[in-house]
Amino acid sequence: MTLAYNGLCLDVRGANSANFTPVQVYTCNGTSAQQWSFVQAGTTLHALGKCLDINGGGTADGTTVDLYDCNNTAAQVFIPEANGALYNPQSNKCLDDTGWGGSGTQAEIWDCTGNSNQNWTIP
Repeated sequence: MTLAYNGLCLDVRGANSANFTPVQVYTCNGTSAQQWSFVQAGTTLHALGKCLDINGGGTADGTTVDLYDCNNTAAQVFIPEANGALYNPQSNKCLDDTGWGGSGTQAEIWDCTGNSNQNWTIP
């Protein structure tokens, strides 16, 4: 998955599959840490055998996202929107490149703005 405005990829930091490993935007390199797939009718994102998860099930702007065991909670639901956003219904927020931070910046959830730092290209 790439981010529209800068071409960076959604990446599991250090390709580490441990719970709570930060998910970041990073230079695309084709590794397994950047191989995301939708599972369960397109609502959960998986990489390295785990799920993209909102830390602690948080709902506030700026709550970070991590890799975590898939557990069927609402913190792991991300619905692709027509504008490229990945929307989490529990928080009413979208997956976001924190402050347009660029490579190495941990991803977060934020109010859905339609801005390009929330516009993901999903393979």
